[in-house]
Amino acid sequence: MTLSVERKHGENGARYIAQRVTAFEQSGPPEAVALWRQVQRRYEQLSPTSKN
Repeated sequence: MTLSVERKHGENGARYIAQRVTAFEQSGPPEAVALWRQVQRRYEQLSPTSKN
């Protein structure tokens, strides 16, 4: 899922993921929030500026 976001949204991927997290926090199931937070963590690991 993370790689799909990276391919589709490129450098705007982080923003897209943050929007998904926010949307599900406001009106979605907790499982969706947890899923998108995992995607967010993994996306950050892919970042060339990541310290991991």
